[in-house]
Amino acid sequence: MRLAFDVTTCVKARRGGISTYGRNLIQACVQVAPEHDYVLAVRSHRWMQRSLVGDLIPGARPRLLFDGFHRLTLGAPIEALHSIGVRLPSGGRFAKTVMLHDLNVFEYPDLADPAWRRTRQQRLRETVERADLVISYSHQGAHALTEYLDVPREKIRVIPPGVDTAMFQRPAEEAMRSVLQRHRLLDRPYLLMVGSYSDRKNPHGLLDAFADSRLDSDWLLVLAGPQGAEQDALRTHAHQRGLNSDRLRLPGWIEDDDLPALLAGATGYVCSSLHEGFGLPVLEAQASGTPVVSSNRGALPETVGDCGLLFDPSSREQFTSALEELAGNDALRADLSKRGPRRVSEQYSWRRTAESTLDVMTAAAALR
Repeated sequence: MRLAFDVTTCVKARRGGISTYGRNLIQACVQVAPEHDYVLAVRSHRWMQRSLVGDLIPGARPRLLFDGFHRLTLGAPIEALHSIGVRLPSGGRFAKTVMLHDLNVFEYPDLADPAWRRTRQQRLRETVERADLVISYSHQGAHALTEYLDVPREKIRVIPPGVDTAMFQRPAEEAMRSVLQRHRLLDRPYLLMVGSYSDRKNPHGLLDAFADSRLDSDWLLVLAGPQGAEQDALRTHAHQRGLNSDRLRLPGWIEDDDLPALLAGATGYVCSSLHEGFGLPVLEAQASGTPVVSSNRGALPETVGDCGLLFDPSSREQFTSALEELAGNDALRADLSKRGPRRVSEQYSWRRTAESTLDVMTAAAALR
């Protein structure tokens, strides 16, 4: 079959969760089913940066994707197109599938800018109408698709993402010590969160819970994310809560080569989000043998499974107690550290994700 992937959302210098999903999925598809002819499609607003996905499939030349001119730009006819983002072309005789990563603009509309929320909601409605089959990371996400967008359950498939366990595992001690020393984290217990500083990710709630906790002054809170005004706001908040710069670390985005060591070196990984469609960093932390403390919102209970502590992010007392429980319970941390990598290796492989996604694309093509 000739299969296309809309990789527009992967055309970014800084890879986020959706881009990580897309890149790993496509590379795994090529590995498990090399007999197919794969096409990378990029929309016009990212076309000039298409070289950023040039390494996805060796020798593949990205094609330009327009709603009205896809026949002219995608080259030879395709059987199915899978969108990594939230858009699908309106026309075409090929099958259309899409991964909808979350519905937070419907489930928690107050967390989004009103103008952006309206645009996003309309685009999501158009996309599910155009799709032959829709993929969700989780059963919670599948339920939300039916509840908020009236998508028939038989049109939805649940396929969780995978984890690159060759990358996310405990590094050799010497290599890990080198990374931790460079980031001034060596021989200090620290709690880590990686991601944007948006209200949905709730970094200020995490900062408050950490400040309220009874953890002694040797403990650090490390929030790895973007630099700029949001980072400055966190510094101001920390100062107001009596946390000096030595206890709150804001290193900016962590390079891919350093991330496994920072995850493995953390005493605990914290996901404080008010909503997540999945929460891939939670699995990456588990794969690294790092105990997880997570919000109980969205799909996170499915993502965490029985390998972490859950709390209600609307309760600062619950949040603080969860941090203290993880920090103070050596036996609990040892148990979670042991079970996490086994759970991830058994349940979350990119090979399985790729095989299941290709099955969905094939099934969608059969509907045409």
